[in-house]
Amino acid sequence: MASSPSSLKAQNSNKSTHSEASTSPPPISSQDHFQDDDSGFQTAPSSPTPEPAIPPPNSSTFPVDVSPQSGTSTQISPPPPTQTIKPSSSLPALLHERDALPSHHLLKIKSFSTLLKSPIEKFSNDFKAGGYEWNFTIYPNGDKNKDGENYISVYLEIVETSNLPAGWEVNAIFNFFIFDHIRDKYVGLQDTTVKRFHFMKTQWGVVKFIDLETFNNPCNGYLVNDTCGFGVEVFVVKTTSKAQCFSLINKPVTYQVGWVFSNVIKTTVERYITEYSVFGDYKWRLLFFPKGYQVEGNKINNIISIFLDVDNSTLSAGSKLLVHFTIRLEDKKKNSNHFERSDTTALGSGARGFRNFMSETKFKDPENGFVVDDKCHIIVEFEVLGVVTLE
Repeated sequence: MASSPSSLKAQNSNKSTHSEASTSPPPISSQDHFQDDDSGFQTAPSSPTPEPAIPPPNSSTFPVDVSPQSGTSTQISPPPPTQTIKPSSSLPALLHERDALPSHHLLKIKSFSTLLKSPIEKFSNDFKAGGYEWNFTIYPNGDKNKDGENYISVYLEIVETSNLPAGWEVNAIFNFFIFDHIRDKYVGLQDTTVKRFHFMKTQWGVVKFIDLETFNNPCNGYLVNDTCGFGVEVFVVKTTSKAQCFSLINKPVTYQVGWVFSNVIKTTVERYITEYSVFGDYKWRLLFFPKGYQVEGNKINNIISIFLDVDNSTLSAGSKLLVHFTIRLEDKKKNSNHFERSDTTALGSGARGFRNFMSETKFKDPENGFVVDDKCHIIVEFEVLGVVTLE
């Protein structure tokens, strides 16, 4: 058993307890250390010198059909992961083209010229992405209320918000695309800005997405046989991180405590765990494994392991202590060959220390004086440098 050495200053008269190997030890580190947008585009891709033949629209490319007469739509399943293609020399620097379909919503419009002449100011279509309901809106003659005349305007709006909790907020990265029939590419701005949707701001968009002159030029491939296609993808940024605050302690207090462990050579006990001792505002204990702390699938022979642990019940929820500590194995024969190891780490979610503190061979060698009369003396000096708390 373990007892406090009478020769130590700031000594602690604690008794150690031990348990058999069948009892699971407290969690221990397996390592030795701590652990609204107006931007758009107006320039079309340059045309080949001989005017290319205009292919018929590919009905498989945009499975959602919309006509001014019907206004019907269906939703498709998300396509395979996308791969962004470097802009070709025929595109402006701000534009990107790619082969992959937009991930979340595709819209094909037939008889676009009829739509331009109709009294329909805008067309909206609902879809789901990231666990939310969205509305994709296109103004074929531009959003005139926002100086979008002679352009095509596109918007993304979050809908069905009445089902969201009070004070809801959704952050998302989204992009709009237009299909180039000639080159079989999806063209759009590559914007990685995170937009914030909330009850005061449910819609974002691009007023001047593409000018109608560029769009209507058949050489550019956006309007072919009076058919065009648009797409949108939305990636919701879900925050799972928790804010933490790290406070340093001015003039931290250094504590020292020691234990004597008996029968460390002949014992069949795999670990010694001391009783908790109060130092400052927290309770502390030592875990000593004379045959090494063994992890299933990662066993190490010929080691002894020593760890320092703080009682979680003395910490506020989710908090940790930044602790600098030194564990010293005393040489009781020559009193000059003490062995120690130090570390600075965060304590709170499990014991921290040294799995491979020393080789068992060195520990048991009588010439080293670490074990005398089948007893060993372990000293721990530590100080709390700061506290990490949840905000």
